[in-house]
Amino acid sequence: MAYEVPPLPYDYNALEPTIDEQTMHLHHDKHHQAYVNAANGLLEGTEWAEKPVEEVLRNLSSLPSDKQTGVRNQAGGHYNHSLFWEWMSPDGGGEPDG
Repeated sequence: MAYEVPPLPYDYNALEPTIDEQTMHLHHDKHHQAYVNAANGLLEGTEWAEKPVEEVLRNLSSLPSDKQTGVRNQAGGHYNHSLFWEWMSPDGGGEPDG
């Protein structure tokens, strides 16, 4: 299972004026894609290539030592950005309730 950049759950311009459409395209289509490509490249040919990113990140110490830092950075970047797209919302905000 090669990792993929998830589609945005909203339009690229949905967060304007806070984040403009061009920045969203750049960050989602280029920056996040670079994390995915690098993570896939590092894991290719290993037993970890078929594991969900959360499992890989939870078990970094089980990976070959020469791959641990790269996988932490690249798969971690993919995971963080995937969460970022979900947590950002054109209808978000408001006052904290906790």
